Order: sequence, then structure tokens, then C-alpha cells
Amino acid sequence: MTDADLAEQIRTLHTETTAAIEQWQALAAEARSALIAALRNRLICRPGCEDALATWGLVPLPHRWTVSADARLSHIRTHADLGEAREQARFGVPDELRRLQPAMAVHPRHVIDVTPAPAENGQPDPRRYRITVQVTVQTWVTATREAQALRAAAAIVEGHLPALADAGITLTGLRWQGADGPDDVPVDDIDTEVPPEAGTVQLTDADALTAATAARDAAVQDLAALRRGIRARAIRALVDDEIGGCYQPTAERVSQFLADLGLAGLPRAHHVTVAADVTLRLAAGPASEACGAARVTLRKVTTDSPDEARPWTAYGWTVPEYATVDQDGWRVPWRHEYDMWLRGHATSADATAAAEVLVRNDLTRALADVEHTPITLTANVEGAGIDLYLDPDRD
Repeated sequence: MTDADLAEQIRTLHTETTAAIEQWQALAAEARSALIAALRNRLICRPGCEDALATWGLVPLPHRWTVSADARLSHIRTHADLGEAREQARFGVPDELRRLQPAMAVHPRHVIDVTPAPAENGQPDPRRYRITVQVTVQTWVTATREAQALRAAAAIVEGHLPALADAGITLTGLRWQGADGPDDVPVDDIDTEVPPEAGTVQLTDADALTAATAARDAAVQDLAALRRGIRARAIRALVDDEIGGCYQPTAERVSQFLADLGLAGLPRAHHVTVAADVTLRLAAGPASEACGAARVTLRKVTTDSPDEARPWTAYGWTVPEYATVDQDGWRVPWRHEYDMWLRGHATSADATAAAEVLVRNDLTRALADVEHTPITLTANVEGAGIDLYLDPDRD
């Protein structure tokens, strides 16, 4: 491979890497926005929305934080005497602090010093005092994480310092203590437009094919993982009844949610029920014993847990009074009913035919060692829609 060929291959890899990253960012933004829209429309609950965002590694919902800091407040005020100055210093703060926007609260803790103020314009005034107080500063910010809340609070306070200084007020020695909360932000106030958290890969190894290939593979895998994660979590919410409502309308909304994100919709299926009637010839004592033997024989085809091998629920029964004597045994009529959702069939007739084959094969295996009459099947298509039995790991 020539140097020119190598450079071209690396450029191609870089292009593919950038494309995968941009697709990840676009999908992340669209998924987060769609989730918040569903939350606003009360289609999902807040904990479910927060869990989905965390599962997908996306920017979480913002919260309201109360952020506190210790500081030293110093200002000059006029008082009648030193006693009044000290008393007011314990409880009061300058009015300028109360008028700040964004709001900031200042709570005095203890008085550090109260001294006569320097002369103003060369004219001393014995009623003016410089007051220095240890205070707690609080402000309120909306942020997605505590660290972001602390940075935003510091920016608010620092932004106020020049205006306070112009008014003769200083805040020094700020020591941020942490953020209390968080409290939920009203859903309508949540901004869906946030910077994506996935950054651009630094493609600095322009002459390293291995590094360029690894960067491309990582970006492609991240994109695939996000797609799988979104799909799996959406299906999990559906099958675990996190999303309320009748199944089919709810499933259709979930399918549309996926389709709007450019992902495949949920698999569709025909809902088919099949009733199978068969009479078993059993040698036994009383009729109740013969019916018990029939139940043991058909137990192997009874299931309430559909899986890939047996995509149905099935159960059966007989009534001892219906058993009739047959030479040295009994003829025991049995009905077995199947309820299944079958995928991949274009028409109801195709689904019906496939269901009959599945049921006949299932019962034939179960009755291989039992003499019985031919099996009679009655199949009905109950409808079609999103498959009732979804697997988040496979679908």
C-alpha cells in the first residue's frame, strides 16, 4: 500500500467516524426530546423517563437545586451608634442584596467586626460604620447534575460582585458547601434542547491506520449500542406495563416512537386461537382414573409461558361424566385450546394454516403412545397487531 493509499484509507475512516458520532448525537437529542414530550403528555411517568435517560446515557432531566456557600460580607452603613450597628449587623443585610436577579439570599451567621468607617470626601461621619459579617449565601439554579448546579451558582454570585462593589458591598472568601435537593422542575419548564454529551473523537493520529480504525469501530459500536438500548428499554416499558392503557393502542404508540427515531417498528403478528378436540382410548379403572391419565398425558402440551419454540399458551380439560366405556377401557373426550401470536404471515389464511400445523404437530407428539381418534381443529383469527409476546433482548 502506497502512502497515498494509506492516507486515503485513513481519511475514509475519519469520515465514517465523524458520521457515526453525528448520528449518535442526533439520535440522542431526538430520543430525549421524544421522551420529554411523552412525559408532558402523561404517556410515561417521571421515574420511567429518568430511568430511560440514565439507561441510554443521555442528559438527565434538570432539577432545581439550592446551592449554599460560606462568605464574608462587608459593607458600610449609617447607624445611630455602635450598639445599633452591631445589633443590625446580626440580623440585617443591605437592601441591594434583596433586589438581585437572579435571586440570591444572604443570611448573617456571626459578626466579625464593626468599626467606624473611613472619612468620605474628607468629611468624617461618626454614624458610618464598616460592618463585616460571616454569612451563608444561597442561590437557586436549574441543572441536570450537582456539579453543574455548583458551577451555575458560582457564576450567578460572581456575576453580581461588580454591581455590589459599585454599591460598596463586598463578598469575599466564598467557599461552596454543596447543593441541596434536587427538586423536580415542572415538566413544561424542561428544555429539550441541550448540548449532546458525546463529543467528537480527537482524530490526531492521522498517520496511524490502527488508531483510525479503532476510533471508527468505537463510534459505530456506540451508535449501535444506543439504538439497541433505546429499543430494548422501550419494549421493556411495554411488556412490564410501565406504560398504562390498553395493550394494542399503547404498543402502537411505542412502535411509532421507535419509527420516529428511525428505528424499526415493533414486530406485528396475527392473533390466532385454535380449539383441538380428540378422544383418547385409555385402559383404566373408574372413569375418574381414566380422566386423570388423560390429564397426565396432555400435561406436556400445557403451558402458560410462550417462548420461541412454543409461541402460545395452551391448556385442556375433560369431564369424567363424558367418558364412555370402550371394551376393556374408556373413551375420554379431550379439548385443548391454544392462544398464539404468529409473525411473518401476509394474510389471515396463512396465519390460520400455520397455526393448525403447529397445533397438530404439538398434539401428535404428545399422543404418540396413546391410541386416539383423529384430531379435529377449529381455528379463528382474532385479529392482527403488535405481537403480544415481545422480548426486549431479541425484538
